[in-house]
Amino acid sequence: MGRGERNVKEKKKRSKKFELLFNELNDAMFLHDFDGNILKVNDYACRRLGYSREEFASMNIGDFASDDIISNWKERIEIIKRQKNFTFETTYITKYNQLIYVEIVSKLIEIDNKTLVLSSGRDISKRKNYEMRLKESRNIAAENELELNTIFNKAPSTIILFDEESRIIRINHKGILKFNVDDENLINKRIGDILNCESTRNRTINCGFASACIKCQLSEIIRNTITQKAEYNKKEISIELLRDGVSTNKTLLISTAFLKKNGQNTYLATIDDITSRKQMELELIAAKEKAEESEKLKSAFLNNISHEIRTPLNGILGFINFFEDDSYNYSKEEKTEFIRIMRESGERLVNTVTDLVEVSKLDSGIHTLCEEKVELINELQAFVNEQKVRFANTTILFESEIDPALKNQTIVIDKIKLFQILKNLINNALKFTSQGKVCLSAKTKNTNLIFSVEDTGIGIDPKYQDAIFEPFRQADSGLCRTYDGNGLGLTIAKKLAGKLGGDIWFESESGKGTTFFFSVPLHIIKSTNTHSVHQRNGASPNLKLAGKKILIAEDEMSNYVLLEAILKKEQCQLVHASNGKEAVDIFSKDPSFDIIIMDIKMPVMDGLEATSKIKAIRKEVPIVAYSAYVFNEEKQKAIEAGCIDFLSKPVGKEQILKTIEKHILSSSELFKH
Repeated sequence: MGRGERNVKEKKKRSKKFELLFNELNDAMFLHDFDGNILKVNDYACRRLGYSREEFASMNIGDFASDDIISNWKERIEIIKRQKNFTFETTYITKYNQLIYVEIVSKLIEIDNKTLVLSSGRDISKRKNYEMRLKESRNIAAENELELNTIFNKAPSTIILFDEESRIIRINHKGILKFNVDDENLINKRIGDILNCESTRNRTINCGFASACIKCQLSEIIRNTITQKAEYNKKEISIELLRDGVSTNKTLLISTAFLKKNGQNTYLATIDDITSRKQMELELIAAKEKAEESEKLKSAFLNNISHEIRTPLNGILGFINFFEDDSYNYSKEEKTEFIRIMRESGERLVNTVTDLVEVSKLDSGIHTLCEEKVELINELQAFVNEQKVRFANTTILFESEIDPALKNQTIVIDKIKLFQILKNLINNALKFTSQGKVCLSAKTKNTNLIFSVEDTGIGIDPKYQDAIFEPFRQADSGLCRTYDGNGLGLTIAKKLAGKLGGDIWFESESGKGTTFFFSVPLHIIKSTNTHSVHQRNGASPNLKLAGKKILIAEDEMSNYVLLEAILKKEQCQLVHASNGKEAVDIFSKDPSFDIIIMDIKMPVMDGLEATSKIKAIRKEVPIVAYSAYVFNEEKQKAIEAGCIDFLSKPVGKEQILKTIEKHILSSSELFKH
């Protein structure tokens, strides 16, 4: 066999071996030229891509390869020519539009003196799927970690991770800001260290190692969490914390849990400062106790008020029976005593009702000031004289000390409230003093006017002093109490003092007496000559009312009958109107009345509107308001409507006659001028 025959035979043998290897490979094998025209494919390529050999024979690599191969074909061929081989990853699309990830290895190969490209495509779809899943898992893990970090750092509570030695591993932003630490400061630190626990203030000891820590609630819950591997612990603890050099007691809510991290035992603690919430809870408990106390006080008050109303009513209604029954043959002296008791009972009843309404208005905030110019020394002297008359019927001596510096001083103040406070303080002193004296003093101090009411009475026991200004309170209470009264006098005085911009306080010793002090800002103005006005208003001339024509506007028949009984005895001419409109109609037909007594609350038309309309007819006619509305606001409204004076129901005979005489006289003098 010649050499040429052996070469041919060897060539056929290699070709057969290539064919066998080419078809047996589990990679998609393509033999193609530099333009991508397919010259040969193996069986695996046909099976995997779904095309037959005949179909591949007329196809180009670009028919099933991805766009990146087509767009970069020339560059890739140049690389293959230069490097003899080239490896890259891309995708194939099967005949049935399935996407396959492949790793391409392209090499130059010589066949029949032609340089061709042999490309093998290994299916890496599974690997790619795994990679994509791994990437997706990593992305999810990264997102979860970011989310957890966000939650960890944005949480409103302090969150701490610590190990089995109770050393801090990590702390969130809330803890860093609250306790002014950072990661560098956490080495070998324990929770108590960063909390600035009082026991570690000098930094000579570590948290959990001091003798003081044996009973530490924080140390206890940390130890229990570590030793018991408890899944969850929660406890309120009280701890002394050091902040800015000041030791403060704080209430903390600490929750701990056992975790596993990278196979290591790790523990979680969340800490919330609930000091404010705890304080609120204590305040709520105190409020509840106060409400319960108020309920008891309410019951005591109702019992007291019932007593204070029924007792004087008994003194009035009981004695009325004696006057109705002629079979009772009492002497004049006995009847005089009965009348005195009835009068005192009536006054007591009026005072009780007035105090109740007064404190109600003060509490509701509808009490207003009616300031006026007051010649203080004159008013004080008149008040002192009035008190001397009251005390003349008692065994108690009444004294007064008025600073001479107040002479000729005119001040601006709500006179009614001022003297109501002083009257309440004196009433209180008189009630609780059985012997000795009561002394009223008035003086100036800096820019304040200072009053004091001193008594030699029973004094105030220290256990009652904190509650002395509370409504319905008395130093003695219950069924066996010694002193009558509704317990509102000092409450009203305190509230009125506040309205005037002042205050009330006291000094007392049980069994030796009490001194109440009352201060009010002193607003002095230039004195004006008001003496003549006071003299005129205070005058009580001996003027006969016989023949005087009086219009009485009153819807309550009992009130009219009382006025009729008083004024008919003085031989007055009376005309009765049962409402405001009727009063206006009567006056419009006959405006010659000497004076009008006008009730405020009436049907059809009230007294204020009726007063305005009557004043429009005849301006100079004096109109006196006659009403059960007894507060400054109502009195002010009556004056603004045109009333010249105000009689508060109930009112006695002497006051009614004195008021009518005064204003008829004033009207007559004004008319003469």
